Amino acid sequence: MKLIFHDRIVDCTNRTILMGILNVSNDSPIHESIFREEKILDRAIKLHSDGADIIDIGAVSTSSMAEQLSTSEEIDRVCSAISQISNEGILTSIDTWNAEVAEAAIEAGVHLLNDVSGFRKNEMVAVAAQNSIPVCVMHMRGEPRKHYDVNQEYEDINQEVISFLESKALELEDAGTGQVWIDPGFEFGKSVLDNVKMFDHLKNIMSLDRPVLISASRKGFLAELLGHQKRQDIPELVDATLAFNVLCAFEGVHIVRVHDVKNVNNGISIVNGIRELLAEN
Repeated sequence: MKLIFHDRIVDCTNRTILMGILNVSNDSPIHESIFREEKILDRAIKLHSDGADIIDIGAVSTSSMAEQLSTSEEIDRVCSAISQISNEGILTSIDTWNAEVAEAAIEAGVHLLNDVSGFRKNEMVAVAAQNSIPVCVMHMRGEPRKHYDVNQEYEDINQEVISFLESKALELEDAGTGQVWIDPGFEFGKSVLDNVKMFDHLKNIMSLDRPVLISASRKGFLAELLGHQKRQDIPELVDATLAFNVLCAFEGVHIVRVHDVKNVNNGISIVNGIRELLAEN
């Protein structure tokens, strides 16, 4: 699998690459992932040197208690970061579901639109298509910040996720976007059992023959698997994130999105080495 951007190609054949998370919000539950403007470029360069091939920049948390930002405030926060980082030759992604923010991010030099709401808004599809930019579409019932307000009981979690991702990917491709990545949406409105079932069926998601991104860094379901309440602020989640992403890499996923890039990269590098040697022999 090759990741195709406007100005370069990243080869993921027999390897998993890392997307580093860079929050420019004030209220991410992962406090150490938040960086102010004067530290953004240094942080991005550090994430890149630690092993992140692409930096995902976001200003708005999906928490139901998240700070409400105006469109102009979100643009100000993310576009400065995107411009600085892209000018260093580092691939960037924008984590937004706001079409105006996406348009501004493209003008600032972003390489990928990452919409956790699944490109449900026609305006987001139009921006992506008009600019032929690569996109990442995620499965989630409901809307960001409100996804727990809708029914989250699934007759068949894997059937729904795969059906949604496949149909949405086809819609985006027909509209004229760039390459479509798919993300099953671990944790978003899903129980710990739902998340385990999705992991057990990753091969089916891989069979859709598109870049697969996994975003499970420090998610609450990992805390539940460790025997804790659902939360994102316990130190054990660093090791849990490493373990889960290594398992996903063995399944062949193409990209993992993480906070702790250096930690996860050490484990992923071992998996990549094994996969590449087995492919050669």
